[in-house]
Amino acid sequence: MREMLEAYNSQESWPDRLRAVACEIVENLRNAPSRASFAVEVLAAGDAARARRDMTMRVIASLIDAGRNEMEDPESVPHTTAEALAGSAYGQVYAKVVRGNADELPELVPQLMSAAVMPYLGIEAGLAELSRGFDPPARYRRGVAKKKPSSREKGEPGVSAEDYPPELARLPPGRHGLPREFVIHNQRERLIAGLAEAIAENGYSGTTIAHITRHAAVSRRTFYEHFSSKDECFVAAYDTVMEELRGRVSTAFDAEDDWPHAVKAGIGAMLEFLAAEPHLARLCMVEALVAGPVVVERYDAAIQSFVPYFQTGREGRPPEVLERLSATTEEALVGGMVSLISRRIIAGKAEELEELLPDLVEFTLTPYLGSAEAAELAREPA
Repeated sequence: MREMLEAYNSQESWPDRLRAVACEIVENLRNAPSRASFAVEVLAAGDAARARRDMTMRVIASLIDAGRNEMEDPESVPHTTAEALAGSAYGQVYAKVVRGNADELPELVPQLMSAAVMPYLGIEAGLAELSRGFDPPARYRRGVAKKKPSSREKGEPGVSAEDYPPELARLPPGRHGLPREFVIHNQRERLIAGLAEAIAENGYSGTTIAHITRHAAVSRRTFYEHFSSKDECFVAAYDTVMEELRGRVSTAFDAEDDWPHAVKAGIGAMLEFLAAEPHLARLCMVEALVAGPVVVERYDAAIQSFVPYFQTGREGRPPEVLERLSATTEEALVGGMVSLISRRIIAGKAEELEELLPDLVEFTLTPYLGSAEAAELAREPA
């Protein structure tokens, strides 16, 4: 954070200050593999470590939000916009690092800058940042391009229970006389629900099979009849939750006649589901990032599965709109949205997620509709 703030204060104009910060982060992660690895592994170190990462994210968001000081009407941009932009940037950088593509990080800088500047300074300013490429600010370039690791771096209305899929309901205890086929299926789903409860209580790394079976009210032997390990159980749980979430989003999206309202409906359905099921929300939005490479791949695929909903918004847009949309605009929007949601879940505020709907709608629709129209639609009654 000290180095980020030094980079920020090395420039005069706000856009150049942000660019200096972006370059600082990119150069550090690209040239110091240990930092890049740490940026990934911190997510697996428990809530205390995540809280410190969250503090860093808040600092970056505050640097972005300083852009409102450049506006005639500072309150015209929601305060969650900067938080979403910081989360989007983190998600894109994380994806490069976790895939071993840290050398490609400089390619992200113009896209991140364009996204960060546009809500505050307008479309033309955003396009200008996009056209600059990597281009570190001159004075900053001299200080960073040849930077070597220091000695310090070297050594150191919600969804009710009745609405939720019945296969996740608990099986009544005792002798029930149900067909064995149903019992087998139900026990598997009970284990999935038990895993979600155990993770909410202990975190993924702290959860044991004993925790899962206790919450599921089944024996250890029953667990091994369905899953060979905690990891396999988590994969099954993740797939089950994401299938349900995608189904709800798709149904809500398809029920609307026009694309902007379809996006609003889809986001609303996502928030409603996650708010109603905080344990499942934590499982799929937070713990999936630390549950091993197989789940991370599924997480990445799940994020990508929401991108087409936004890409549809390109259809029929005038050339001047398409010009300001980069190839990764939709991925950045989904990443920012997921980051906002995840931070609320980590903070124990999953039940309040539906309050994010207006800000998320405005954030995601602004690149396509412009800020005024997006804000108006976002504040329409649901």
